[in-house]
Amino acid sequence: MTSTYFIKEFKDGDQILRFFELRAKSSRKTRSGQDYLDLKLGDSTGEISAKLWPEALEKWGKDFEIGSIVKVEGRIEMYRDMSQLIIEKIRKADENEVPNVSDVIKSTQYNVDELYEELIVLTETLDPLELSNYVKEILERIANQFKRAPAAMMVHHAYRGGLIEHTWSVTQKVLAILEIEPKINRSMAISGAILHDIGKLREMAIDARRRTTDGRLIGHITLGVTFLYEVALELGLENEPWLTDLEHILLSHHGEPGFGAPVRPFTREAILIHFVDNLDSRLKIIDEALLSVDSEGFSQYNKWLEGRAYSGVIPTPQEVEDV
Repeated sequence: MTSTYFIKEFKDGDQILRFFELRAKSSRKTRSGQDYLDLKLGDSTGEISAKLWPEALEKWGKDFEIGSIVKVEGRIEMYRDMSQLIIEKIRKADENEVPNVSDVIKSTQYNVDELYEELIVLTETLDPLELSNYVKEILERIANQFKRAPAAMMVHHAYRGGLIEHTWSVTQKVLAILEIEPKINRSMAISGAILHDIGKLREMAIDARRRTTDGRLIGHITLGVTFLYEVALELGLENEPWLTDLEHILLSHHGEPGFGAPVRPFTREAILIHFVDNLDSRLKIIDEALLSVDSEGFSQYNKWLEGRAYSGVIPTPQEVEDV
């Protein structure tokens, strides 16, 4: 019989038998040089660090990938004021074994159909008409994938529906900045916000939660620009002057070559998308890090933040509501 309560309810000493989504996996060595696995397991309420120590690793192996569902038996222990799950048994599970998949696989809290419709409405405000029709056409072609896809494998919005949530959030932040920056081209900025991560639909095998061969060898930035050009060519728009500006936004939205950008941003709109994309992803990273904190309000070490997130002395509005 599997446990029916969630990660946020786990307490020191609890014995656990339930399904989780495997969200991170690292091979490490003990002080004596033995191999063990450092895992991050998740459900719809949060994440917990888990250890598969050498004896259990030898018995149960490591034949499971990030994004897969695993059935785990183990116990909760406290380590440095944080809960962790010591795994006694583990195996890969099929999705159809899980009574309620939404309890295990994390999904966006937003209504993806509503987010999609908001983006579609925005495309109808773009100028010129050819650009408006072009962006709308792309959204209509990718609708089903776009609503399901994560925005990343691990870093931020790494859950079902994460890509459309991130895209919508970046677009909303761009709209706010456009109110005070009149020199930025509104239509180009909104188009870039909507399409900046479109290549992730080719970078990741959405339902299998793994990178495709093209994703590993080419990456989402180049895949996205290729997709833009393919659609433009099909619609006879390949010579439109705005297409180059839009491609530049995609190529430069990571900002620096060291972060995967083939070129740095050289237009107002490209600079805007780069910084807003980074802002949105960093805020999501810290939000997720703060889902589990110690008694002083610090998260575990987060490699993306290069430190431990701090919840602050003043609670957020959501935290006040939860009291």
